[in-house]
Amino acid sequence: MKKLIFILSAVSLIACKNGEKATKSDDMANAKQTEQTEQTKSYDLVLEFISKGAGIDHKLKTTFEDGLAKFNSTNKVDITPDISHWGREGETNLNFNLKNLSTSQKKAFLSFVKETIGDTDMVHIKNQ
Repeated sequence: MKKLIFILSAVSLIACKNGEKATKSDDMANAKQTEQTEQTKSYDLVLEFISKGAGIDHKLKTTFEDGLAKFNSTNKVDITPDISHWGREGETNLNFNLKNLSTSQKKAFLSFVKETIGDTDMVHIKNQ
């Protein structure tokens, strides 16, 4: 009787352990797929509104969004960012595709971004 209980216990432990491995491999495959999806998206310009413990600079973000609306109407273009939120304190990325702009419009937009953002360390500008 003791041998039977021991064998059943051993079999159940082995069966549970194999299930954990299968679950972990599925999770890893899903994580890799998500990572590849994020890597396939590329943007010409990314503005990262970061936080240093007290949230993002909402005033600067609002100023930038208002300026972007004026830039669009002045230059007769439609530049709209893909917005991605990634933090607990409101951290946000504004991702821009500038492929439909002419070279002069791109230069004007980049100078607008640099003028509006200024010297702050609360926004990182990434050209790609």
